[in-house]
Amino acid sequence: MSIDQHVLLDGSDDQFRLTRIQTFNWGTFSNVFDFPIPKEGYLFVGPSGSGKSTVLDAHAALLTPPKWLDFNVAAREADRHGRDRSAMTYIRGAWAQQTGDGGEYVSQYLRGGTTWSAIAETYRDAQGRVVVLAQVLWVKGNTTASSDAKRLYLTLEREFEIQELEFFAKNEFDTRRFKHDLLDAKVYTEFSAYQERFRRLLDIDNERALRLLHKTQSAKNLGDLNVFLRDFMLDEPETFAIATSLINEFGELNEAHQEVVAARNQIQMLKPAREEHMELERGNNDRNGLQAIQTAIDQYREHRRKVLVDERIAELEVDEEASRQEVQRLSQIADDESVKLTDLQRQKLKIGADVLVRLEESIKAAEADKLVRMNKRDQAAVACKVMGWAMPDSVVWFVQRVEAAKQRVLRAHDLTKEVEDRKDQLKADHRQASEEFTTAVAEVKALERQRSNLPARLVDLRERMARDLSIPEAKLPFAGELVEVRSDSTEWRGAIERVLGGFARSILVDEKLYPAVSAYLNERNIGERLVYFRTVQQTSGRTPGPNSLVRKLNFAQGSFGEWVREELKHSYDLECTDTLHAFRNAPRAVTQEGLVKHNTVRHEKNDRHSVNDRSQWVLGFDNKDKLTLYRNKAAELGGRIAELRMALDKIGDEEVLQQQQLLHCQNLSNLTWNDVDVGALLARIDDLTTRLNAERDARPDLAILDDRIKTQEDVHSKAVGKKNDEDVKGRSIKSDIEKLNVKLAELARLWPASDRPPAFAAQIEARYAATGKQVTVDNLDQVNGQVDRGLSNELRAIESRLGDLRNAIVQRFVEFNRLWPSVAGGLDATLASADDYLAKLKRLEDDNLPAFEDRFFGLLREQSDQNLTLLATKLDEERSAIRSRMELVNESLETAPFNPGTHLVIETTDKSLEDVRLFRASLRESLSHSFSNDRDLAEERFKTLAALVKRLASQETVDRNWRNLVLDVRQHVEFVARELDEDDVEVEVYRSGAGKSGGQRQKLAATCLAAALRYQLGGQDRALPSYSTVVLDEAFDKADAEFTAMAMNIFKTFGFQMIVATPLKSVMTLEPFIGGACFVHIKDRKKSAVIPIEYDGESNRLKLTQDVRNAEETAVS
Repeated sequence: MSIDQHVLLDGSDDQFRLTRIQTFNWGTFSNVFDFPIPKEGYLFVGPSGSGKSTVLDAHAALLTPPKWLDFNVAAREADRHGRDRSAMTYIRGAWAQQTGDGGEYVSQYLRGGTTWSAIAETYRDAQGRVVVLAQVLWVKGNTTASSDAKRLYLTLEREFEIQELEFFAKNEFDTRRFKHDLLDAKVYTEFSAYQERFRRLLDIDNERALRLLHKTQSAKNLGDLNVFLRDFMLDEPETFAIATSLINEFGELNEAHQEVVAARNQIQMLKPAREEHMELERGNNDRNGLQAIQTAIDQYREHRRKVLVDERIAELEVDEEASRQEVQRLSQIADDESVKLTDLQRQKLKIGADVLVRLEESIKAAEADKLVRMNKRDQAAVACKVMGWAMPDSVVWFVQRVEAAKQRVLRAHDLTKEVEDRKDQLKADHRQASEEFTTAVAEVKALERQRSNLPARLVDLRERMARDLSIPEAKLPFAGELVEVRSDSTEWRGAIERVLGGFARSILVDEKLYPAVSAYLNERNIGERLVYFRTVQQTSGRTPGPNSLVRKLNFAQGSFGEWVREELKHSYDLECTDTLHAFRNAPRAVTQEGLVKHNTVRHEKNDRHSVNDRSQWVLGFDNKDKLTLYRNKAAELGGRIAELRMALDKIGDEEVLQQQQLLHCQNLSNLTWNDVDVGALLARIDDLTTRLNAERDARPDLAILDDRIKTQEDVHSKAVGKKNDEDVKGRSIKSDIEKLNVKLAELARLWPASDRPPAFAAQIEARYAATGKQVTVDNLDQVNGQVDRGLSNELRAIESRLGDLRNAIVQRFVEFNRLWPSVAGGLDATLASADDYLAKLKRLEDDNLPAFEDRFFGLLREQSDQNLTLLATKLDEERSAIRSRMELVNESLETAPFNPGTHLVIETTDKSLEDVRLFRASLRESLSHSFSNDRDLAEERFKTLAALVKRLASQETVDRNWRNLVLDVRQHVEFVARELDEDDVEVEVYRSGAGKSGGQRQKLAATCLAAALRYQLGGQDRALPSYSTVVLDEAFDKADAEFTAMAMNIFKTFGFQMIVATPLKSVMTLEPFIGGACFVHIKDRKKSAVIPIEYDGESNRLKLTQDVRNAEETAVS
């Protein structure tokens, strides 16, 4: 060895070694136990379960920070996660678990109620300095919750007896008493302050050494170098904490991103609403403008009418004056021609033409009478034709036709009444058929919609009620839908329908829906009579007879069907009787004809509808028969309606004919034969014409004069005609002027403001012009109507668009409220709230979204620059730290011979792991463009970061394994131990013990553990560690003697005081390395006891007494 053990011990004056362990009511060690510990080391010997680990856990509780403290780990090697011991179990003295009354596991305790415990260790160095570490623990009441265990931490720099703490319990655990009863003790409520104190006293440089000591206490399998160095020498890298911080802080970043996404989505939702609202306002303005124009259009029309009338009057007044002057001129011409005609007529009278004049006048009179008679004859002919008579050609026949016409006039009222009566009846029939047709069609549609036989109005009522209550219609069945008449009892169908018709139209409501249905019906006027039953399940207890109505029915499956069955057994158990004799004798009965006997007193026959009227039937599981019935009925009624329509059209024609006949008969009854006798008048005209021709032949000179008179008459007639035409024209113009003036007066009365143009005159004028028509008085109303219709069409189009806009806006508000109710803040999704919604949009655009984006991108940069950068950096730093730590361990290893003339050096090599490579690449990608202001790139970085965080936070086994691999830098390296000689020449290489014997592997790991402890506790400046106590809990229970001796010798070489718990079988190997021991055994499985074992310093052996052997044999048995 390069360092002699005796030299080490001689240089150990400043080493603190454990000299005493004290416990009070600690676990199964009741009352005070005092273990004196020699400076050379100590053995706790005893069987499993005796309490050895309990004592060592007291040591762990005094030195190990709570975050790492794990009791009884050595006994739980196969189960690193289940913790069966705690401060509470040690205070209470838990010793077993038993099955409780309820089958649960119940812990058994030595100490109930309020109790307390204490533990203490005394350390001393060769210079006489003393350091005492102590804890006092207590619990009040009967609680067994770990969180209810209280404790104080103490340090003293003098010898200490654990009984000195009795004052604390006697004063009901008043911590203030320490200032009076234990003045020199430093008392702490937190382990952190306590450990700062004792580490300074014991010269332990860092907290990591405490963790390594605690891990060493439970170390057993030291065969794998890599596992040992990772688990014992190297702490968990900070990468896990950084990743946890990244995950935790990502919640804030993700929340910020969600705020950005939400704000963007909210803007996306409300922005179209703003555009639509602007369009809505423009549309409202356009509509209001058009409405204002439309309101003024009539005023404009009348103003325009007055202007046109004034213009027309002015024109007509000019025309009237021109016509008056023209009449004067033409009157003079006509007078002149009249004088000429008079002169010619005088000349004719002078030559005896008076006889000719009389004959000519008689012929003219007869010709005029002929026209009158021919007109009346035509009337008589038409009347006879309408009546279907031949035109009479004699006075007798004519008189008969006139009398028949008078009789027809007298009978006109009766004939008209008879036709009207027939017409009224046809109308009534048509109306009834139409109503029945509508009802039949509605029933067909209802029957097609579902399988129920119930009337459409009741089915619609149920559908409406189910929809309003948001429940399935099947939850509200009608009783009739749950019952059908059996196929072997169809002859009783009509009677059964008659009895159950009212009950079948009732709705069944179960107990759960009863409150909602009752409230619904109470709050509404349903417009129908509705009966509903609250279906409380009950059993009638009655058994229907063989002829009972109930026996002739099938019932639907389910609770409703069962309820109906019981209700019918209770209320409708009527006997179906074939004879009146049986009917009279039965207490309750019904006949096939529908006569019902409710009880011995009350009977009923309801023939408002035939008992076999299938349209009134409502029972049945399906409605195929009723649907066919109503389809046929609808087709039949359709044909009947068509026939009635034709009959009404025919009777209309008959009415027209009657009116025509009445009119013609009235005309005919007012005529005489003389009124229509044209033949006699034609004979008289022929006679007068013959006489006239004879007189003319007797006076040949008159022919020339007649020609001149005739010519003059034509000239005079034309002159008078022109004058009369012009006169008529003038009077017509005057009449038109008068009419226009009347119109102006009426216009002034009805439209007082018509003398001035109304508002919007220019716009209306433009619309008039747009028609392309020249506006006049005559077409003014037509043009105005065209413009008005155009305005109405525009308004309808605008109103339609405004309606669409309103609906779209409100729908966006509704969706906004649904997606973001908290942001909506209780706003109603109505147009009235539009300003509030748009104000929210403006805040989102101007304030919220920019703020959210700034916060998000700021957090993204912060997390990228800090956590991700820190994580990436820490991965590299942890690798470097591992190498640095191994260098320090190597410095310790140089001082400890591994084999004669050799020592160990641990080299660290990187492992090629694909998952690690991809993870680091992902980190680089997440950090890429971290200094760029491009927000699109930032969004991509966030997606990458989110995916990374999601996997880091995942609890899936695969992802957790991946997380442990990529973050645990200890797994990224492999440790190789090289054995070097004094000239640093390599002797052998150890790769995780591969290919080496078990002893070699354990020796390698033990050497490294001792060197690690030496490094952690001794640093670089001390030859030996200041704190030298190392505790091992059954570390060598499975090891052979050679390895045990080798490992203990290594620890001694590094200057450690070894405290070991071991079974009795391993004592011989450990004896040379300790200075004392005790045997721990347990009585009744719940009371630990100790037998001190004397140690022979000369032989370095324990003196095992018979008491110890007996106790061992008792434990084994």
